[in-house]
Amino acid sequence: MNQIGHHITAASMAAAGAACALPYCDVTQIVVGVIAALGGASAPDWLEGAFRIPLTGKTIRLIPHRTLTHLPWIWAFTILVGISHLPSAWGIAVAAFAAAGLLHLAMDLLSPMGIPLLIPFAARTSLHGYRVGAISEAVTIVATSGTFVAIAAAIFSQA
Repeated sequence: MNQIGHHITAASMAAAGAACALPYCDVTQIVVGVIAALGGASAPDWLEGAFRIPLTGKTIRLIPHRTLTHLPWIWAFTILVGISHLPSAWGIAVAAFAAAGLLHLAMDLLSPMGIPLLIPFAARTSLHGYRVGAISEAVTIVATSGTFVAIAAAIFSQA
């Protein structure tokens, strides 16, 4: 999935999270969560440390793509660390950042390239839910985002 798709799905997830948190958190805590979720949306990719060599235009990654930064259990553990520190702003930021990172992996799991599930350099698993660049990718983004927006709307309508 492209970075725009990761950010759209994370933003809609943040809206649902904000709706759930509204009765329990102040505005500052909600803003921290939303900003952290947007930062975590592409974190599994930017944490690889990719940079472009100016003369050749070649991209080098310090960590190979879809290996160490794309392990679901690391992101799930990080969510638990954040949850254990709620309702502090730090706990909210860590949990929201990691939740968006885990959503990124869920979206990548649906792509043909897939992700490693347990071991970083093992074979990747794919659910073949969409093709990158095809209409199926857009449908996946809209369906995922629509689900989160529907959750947010349902919660807000009950408030």
